Amino acid sequence: PRTSNGTDVDALAAEPGVDVRVTVDADLAREADLLVLPGSRATTSDLAWLRRTGLADVVRDRAARGAPVLGICGGYQMLLDEIVDDGVEGDGTGSEGGAPTGSVAGLGLLPGRVVFFEDKVLDRPTGRWRGHDVEGYEIHHGVVTPEGGEDFPGGHAVGPVIGTIWHGTLECDDFRRELLREVATTTGSRWAPQAGASPFAARREQMIDVLADAIETHVDVDAVLALAQETR
Repeated sequence: PRTSNGTDVDALAAEPGVDVRVTVDADLAREADLLVLPGSRATTSDLAWLRRTGLADVVRDRAARGAPVLGICGGYQMLLDEIVDDGVEGDGTGSEGGAPTGSVAGLGLLPGRVVFFEDKVLDRPTGRWRGHDVEGYEIHHGVVTPEGGEDFPGGHAVGPVIGTIWHGTLECDDFRRELLREVATTTGSRWAPQAGASPFAARREQMIDVLADAIETHVDVDAVLALAQETR
């Protein structure tokens, strides 16, 4: 309910042959080749929601049978053993609209814990994975301490369960396609990268140009700018 940085999956949706569904349907989540848990503005609250809806059981079931799961930022934190939040995001109520504070059990699919601090981490990290350059951005209060597993850019992995604190990594074309190759191999999918597919950055620039042209055609930009000046 409090998903943040939903644009993380835009690059997946732009990849030829990949169909992205944003869903709360348990059957779709169970049968997908890859299940992505996105970032959250309230990690413990959204984790409680996953448990109430039964989607947490779907995530655990996927891990048990070797089906790929990718947690990004808050989604990564939910996959850990323990979440410690002394009021940075949570309000202590644990109610429908609030979030519990203190130590909260995560889904226990990646060994480690996350502790929330008042200072927000802001960074533009870079790395490499399977021989491919990876870059992203960080914007989070939670600091993760992995306790085992395989290194992954911005996080770690255990088998098909992967977590990263970095946003934006899927916009890196070679990295994204290598990750999807591994998903296809794991699931028995026949998917393969399409030769000559446009880089995501070029597709995004094209979308921005289309939007800019539409605004220029249908909006009185000078009037909007004048109104903005009046309200400053």
